[in-house]
Amino acid sequence: MVTKIQPGRAAMQRMPTYRLLADMGLRTSYAGKFALAAFVGVMIPLLIFIVYLLVSRADWNAMYPVIAALVLACFAGFLGTMWMLRELLVPIDLTAETLRNYIDSRKLPDLPVHFPDRAGRLMEGTQYTLTQLHETINRLERVSDTDDLTGIYNRRAGEKRLAEEVARAERDLQAFQLAFFDINRFKDINDKHGHSAGDACISHVAALLQLNTRRGDWVARWGGDEFVVGLHRNRALKMVMERIIKAIETTPCEIAPGLETRVSVSCGVAEYRFGDGPAGVLADADRAMYIAKELAHADGGSHVCYRNELTAEILARVPVRA
Repeated sequence: MVTKIQPGRAAMQRMPTYRLLADMGLRTSYAGKFALAAFVGVMIPLLIFIVYLLVSRADWNAMYPVIAALVLACFAGFLGTMWMLRELLVPIDLTAETLRNYIDSRKLPDLPVHFPDRAGRLMEGTQYTLTQLHETINRLERVSDTDDLTGIYNRRAGEKRLAEEVARAERDLQAFQLAFFDINRFKDINDKHGHSAGDACISHVAALLQLNTRRGDWVARWGGDEFVVGLHRNRALKMVMERIIKAIETTPCEIAPGLETRVSVSCGVAEYRFGDGPAGVLADADRAMYIAKELAHADGGSHVCYRNELTAEILARVPVRA
């Protein structure tokens, strides 16, 4: 099997006997290694027995010492055989351990791949298969977390990031902000210019949101023409929001070759209140966005409303969305 996978250096340190046998000429035959193990277990005791008889020149009729020596020699050979077999099984143990570790924690394998015998091919095959599987899983996760139209997070990935932000905020006792965007008069754009124009506006806004947020922040398409932006402990919140709104209002969107239109958005911003959870901060941002939407209906422009600046009377007229 041709592979570019580098041999595992850490695993090599655990199999010195296996490497020694490979260097002694048993590189391509795993069966040869076991044959050597059997030789050590059977022939060595016999050799010890012969040497004992030659050296001792004992009376052949006095067999008791001979029997004792034979028993001891066979026992020593048995121990030697067991030890060598254990060492030869290290590649199998490593392969099984690697598979368990990947299933339990998705830890990438680090097996040596340059032994050409059967055990070596087993390790190489396992290394290659798990590496390819890992890359495939990562590709599928990226696809499942990405919105097909815009390339940003989809709602599933956005909900996951939001849950992570909430957990971090509760742990560190440091709040974050959430911005909820909605494209104004999006239905009118679809009805007048077609759905391809609507898709162009969605992609346009998504790109501008990504371009005007910090690296630690995240952007997700929440559905249709709605977007959620996670702002991680942003102290210059209003400045960031003004920059985003200015970029959207001053950058025309090309909805067809040679045809451009201006896009405006309504945005609600909320700061996470400890204990509210993801649903709480999302509802706060959504209610603030609803007020911004009312203002946009009046003048057609972009508006940003902040949840902490809205009075109870204003919030009372906001319907609760599911």
